[in-house]
Order: sequence, then C-alpha cells, then structure tokens
Amino acid sequence: MPFLSDVAFTEPGLVQGHVLLDSQPERHWHVGLFVNGRLMGAMTAGLPDESGDHGFRFSLNPAALQGDDLLRIEVLNAGHVIVEQTFLNLRGRAIPAPRAAGAIHHQHGLMISGTVENGVTDLPSYEILAMEGDRIVGRCRVTRWEHVGNPQDPLGRAAAFDLHLDPGLADGRMHRLHVETSTGLVLEGSPVDMVAWPNRLRTGLIAAGSGGTAAHARRVDMMLDRLMGLGMPLAAYAALYPELECIPAMAPEGRIGTDGAWFRLGGTGWVLCCHETVQPVPGFAARLARALPEMPGARAVFCDLALRQTDGGIWPLLMPAFDTERLLEQGHAALCFALPETALTAAPSLVTLLLDHLAPEGGLPAAADLWHLPHPGGLADESALAESRAPRARALEAALTRPGRLPEGSRIIATPTRAGALFPALHLRRPVHDRTISVIVPTRNQGALLHAAVTGLIAANPGFDLDVIVVDNGSDEAESLEVLNRLEDGGARILEFGEGFNFSLINNLACEHARHAQLCFMNNDVAFPWPGVLEELCSRLADPAVGAAGPLMLRASDIIQHGGVVLGPWHGAAHAFEDRMLGDPGYGELLCAASEPAALTGAFLLTRRALFEDLGGFDTTRFAVNFNDVDYCLRLRQAGYRIVLSPQARIRHYESVSRGREKGSPAGARLQRELACLRAIWRDAILNDPQYHPLFAPDALPYRALALEHRAPAPRPAGRWHPAALPRWA
Repeated sequence: MPFLSDVAFTEPGLVQGHVLLDSQPERHWHVGLFVNGRLMGAMTAGLPDESGDHGFRFSLNPAALQGDDLLRIEVLNAGHVIVEQTFLNLRGRAIPAPRAAGAIHHQHGLMISGTVENGVTDLPSYEILAMEGDRIVGRCRVTRWEHVGNPQDPLGRAAAFDLHLDPGLADGRMHRLHVETSTGLVLEGSPVDMVAWPNRLRTGLIAAGSGGTAAHARRVDMMLDRLMGLGMPLAAYAALYPELECIPAMAPEGRIGTDGAWFRLGGTGWVLCCHETVQPVPGFAARLARALPEMPGARAVFCDLALRQTDGGIWPLLMPAFDTERLLEQGHAALCFALPETALTAAPSLVTLLLDHLAPEGGLPAAADLWHLPHPGGLADESALAESRAPRARALEAALTRPGRLPEGSRIIATPTRAGALFPALHLRRPVHDRTISVIVPTRNQGALLHAAVTGLIAANPGFDLDVIVVDNGSDEAESLEVLNRLEDGGARILEFGEGFNFSLINNLACEHARHAQLCFMNNDVAFPWPGVLEELCSRLADPAVGAAGPLMLRASDIIQHGGVVLGPWHGAAHAFEDRMLGDPGYGELLCAASEPAALTGAFLLTRRALFEDLGGFDTTRFAVNFNDVDYCLRLRQAGYRIVLSPQARIRHYESVSRGREKGSPAGARLQRELACLRAIWRDAILNDPQYHPLFAPDALPYRALALEHRAPAPRPAGRWHPAALPRWA
C-alpha cells in the first residue's frame, strides 16, 4: 500500500514521525518499534488535525542502546517499514525538538499540574483548559512559579498551574482529557488519562479500619495513604458554607473602642468581637454552642474569615489555631474572635482588648486555653478591609507600645506598604544580648560553594563572634581540600567524619565541640546577598519562649525555596511557598510578617545549645538524613517552645547542589523509610497540625487548594495536638 511516512530522532531520546494512507485518511494505523528484531513498543498513530499532527512517538533510553543496534519502525500487519537503520545513523537524522507551549507534569485525583513558558518574568494572562470531548471539565489561571533546571540558574523559572477538575469525574472510571491553553496551544503530555475515586471510597476504608486486628488496620491505613481525599479551588469556599452568599446585616450589641463591635452568640454567654469591617456569620453561634462542651476552660476562641472580593467571589482566610508572632506583627486574629461576655472591658481598640485579655499582666499571650473553631466567623469586604489597614496598623502599634507589653529596648521598625495590602506588617525587633554563635557546616567536596557560604556569612553579619565548625564528610577533591585549609587558616575549626553520610550524627558530634550558647546549623550550599540575617534571627530567639528561628530562603531564580515547613500535604512535611516569587505576599500575607510554622529546615536553623542537648539533638536512627529538622522542631513545640520564621531575614539556598536529590536513587528508599517514621511518630500533628488549617487539601501544594470535605471540623486547641483519626501508618 502507498503509505506516506517519515521519522526523525529528537534529542535526547524521542523518536517521532507520521504515517498516512491517502486512500484511507481517517484510518488509525498501529505502529511498532523493534530493536534488533524484538518488539519493544507499539502505539496508535494519531489522525491528522489542523496542526498537521498525525503521528506517533516512542521514547528511547540512549544510554541503553549501542550504535550498531538495529531499529525498525513499521506499520503493524501492513508490511510497510517506515524506517530501518542503526541507532547511530538514525540519531544522525535528529531534528530540533519543537518547543511546546508547556507540559503536564503530574496528575493526581482531581488535579492536573504543569508548567508553561520557561524563563518568563511575568505570569501569562491566558487560562489552562481541560476538555473531555467538547465539554470543559476544568479551567484555571496560571498563578504560581516552579524552579526548573540547574539550582544555581537565575533564569531557571517556569510559570506553573494547578488545574482542578469537575468533581463529577471522581467516579472510578477512566477519562481521557485534552489539556491546552485558552489560546489553542496543546500542552505536552495531552491527552492525559485519569481516574479518580469518590471520597466515599475513603470513608469506606476508614470504616474498614475500625475493629479487627492491628495488622488489618495497618493494611487499611496503607491503602488510605494513597487515597488522601480530593481537592477543589480556594474560590469554591462558598460551596462549603452557602450562608456566606447572603448574610443579613446585624446590629451590634455594643462597641469596642474606635474600631470594633460585639454581638451576643445566642445563650452561650459568649460574644463575637468583630472589626467594624466584618459582618458576623449567623451560623457561627450554633457551631460555637455545639463546640463549647469540647473546649473546657477556654479563654478565647478564634475562627476563620471569609472575604468578599471585588468580583463578588468569596475567598477564604483560613487561620492557624494561634500564632503569637503573627498576631504581634499583623494583628490577624484580632479581626474576628469570641470571648466570654464577662471578658468585655473598656479598651481603645479591638486588638488592645484581645491582648489585654490574653496577657493581663503584660508580656506576650500564652497559647494555654486558646482554641480555634475552623469555620468562618465573619465576612469582610476585601476593599473595605484594605482601606482599614492603616488605622489597624496604628492601633496595633499603640497596643504593643503600652508599658510592659514588649521587652525593654524593643523596636518596631517601619516596613514598606504594599498597595492593596489587607493586614498591617509591623517589624518587631527585640534587643539582642548574645552575639556569639557556633556555626556547624557539614560538607563534602563542593569547595567553591563552601568557601562562598562561610565567607559570605561572616561578611553579611558584622559584629558577631562566630565559632565556625566545618565537618568534612570525606572530601577528596584537591580544590575542596585547599578550601578547607584556607578556612582553617582563617579561624574555622575542621572536624573529620568518615563513617558515611548521617546528617544527624554529624551535627550532634559537632555540637559537642561548640563553644557558644547559640547554635546555627548551616548547609554548605547557601549564600548571603542580604545583610543582617543573624541580627534578625537572634532578635527572635531573644524571646525565651522561642526555641528556634529561621529565614526565608530563595533559589537563584528568586523563587522561594523555604517559607517554613507545613505538615499535612501528601500526609507528610512540605516547604511552604515553593510556588511563589520574592515579593509575593503569600497566602494571607504570611510572607509579609513573622509567623510560626510547624517546623523549619535545618539548612539554616538557629537554636539554643542547651535546648538542643536537653532534647537529645537530632534523631540519628530514625532520621539520619531526612526530617531530622522537622522532628527536632516538633519536639521543641511539644516542650512548649515556639518556632519562628522571619521573612525579614533572607538567604539563598541552592537546594541539593552538594548532595543531590534522592528521588529515584538508592537513597530514595531511605527517604521513604524516614517518611514512614515521621508519620508513625508525629501522626496527630501531620493529620491536624494547629499551625495549618484542616480545610486545606492534603493532595496539593500548601495553601493552594481546599479539601472537598472538611478533614477536621472539630475545635482545635492552640499549641498542642488534638487526637487524630485514621490513618495510623505504623
């Protein structure tokens, strides 16, 4: 038969071509790839479309082929050979790979993720569409960033998207979806075949896990681990709370200072205190009444806030159970909260009333007997809230400067005002009395990186007495050995550790040699383009209630690498805001003020030596390489200390340059084992951490999506973990 066909090898390992029969242009042809006479793959060639694409593609592994291996591609059962050449000759016909509009990288449940337009500096304005046949089953804007390529590449950025699909597709059946931009460009990887299971299957597994033997329950848990529940866009918040669409105006029972009002919550004896821009949600009174028996001794109950945006949509402001540092710099929790009616006193402002109630003797509020009811208590108009930001900032500063509230010598530093900001962004600087720090730096080779990290730290932080301890883990490159000698000549101490790579053990042993009361754990692949990191972090650690402090970390592309550690996503631990650029305010403007995440990374972590030693240091057995920093921070929190991330302190972190990534390597098995240990030990925190809202989806990046069903609607105590339901994971 007179076929029209062609084929070419596209680097690095893609053979693509087309096949067409003029007399039967609508017929699908099956194409097979043979290597040395053995069939290695087969596929159906696509039909012609408007772009002229009617082809096939085969992926090869060039490293597994020899130059004289014979490759043959033919139309199966038709006798037409499209090409038959040696691998070397066929590769010589390589053509440049066509530049796709973007690519799909991940599909899980009801979400498709991918990237578009590498190297851009602004997010594109078009939409991403998913279509099943002629029906649109999902659409989204391109709203986030992703670092691609070399960790040290300043242009290694790509615009990225998370496309949420119609929940009706969660029917356990296979669906073929075509994904393209609203301008008509098809994304690489489209069409994508997806299958999603309804949440009722997860509910059935939870029921199956109750009762029976422990072994049976563990098997059910492992299945449940793979069914994390489905997500939906943040903009779908009103679907969970329909009452938000139409809230009747309510007259307050009384006023609070110049900017607040209070409303009785039925016959509970409690009142809802709201900023003048916030309307109470009628259903909150009933929710509080049902929850009060579960909150014995509660002094205050915090809630969430719904925002009505300028386009009429409802956006969620989901809050942590309690965050002292964020309250001091943003006043976030003072917009809407509940108190016993007997706690109402005369106060100049709403935030002053709250601080005086939580800490009547002065100082900072403690988390004891504070609760969070994870449901909306109020609705605010976004534009009105933005207009009230400046007077709220003045009220917050006045509340903090009242005698006895902050330590003597504390300063409140003015910060630039971002247009349209909803929250104040004060910068609190406590006096620093200890400027001596022992800095522990594990390293292996990568001498240039190590030298830049150590000398950069010293240059960017004048006035500090730094006891630098470099632990060499078997460097064998001449350049690196020379760098170690130069650092030693400059005053650093060089220790040797040759017993394999155990990050926890390396740091624990180095701690025994530390001379100072403050410890800084530092990776060798960090840089310090911004000065004053240690001044800022020591200011945070100056509060005796703070156990560890860390900076905002950025990649070479200015995409954030670490904005705190969040517990819950993918039933594990994840860096927050890895999808945001420097200057982005973050969800709830978390990147504009200091806050208290679940944990911090050990790539640059400041803590007290006495605390580190009292808690036994890093766990060298369960977390030799991964999650040792998370485990340490969680033990600090369990002991009653706060963990603080300050975006006012910034460094660069070229993640995984020195050690490489573990995924797909033999060390990947260790990563999975250590993840299993994290889940077993800190199960309750992972399932419902007080610092992360249980309505965020567990199958998405932090702060990026809502769970289709509320994961933990019960009240949550601040500062400690509530018992969690399944899974057990152990």
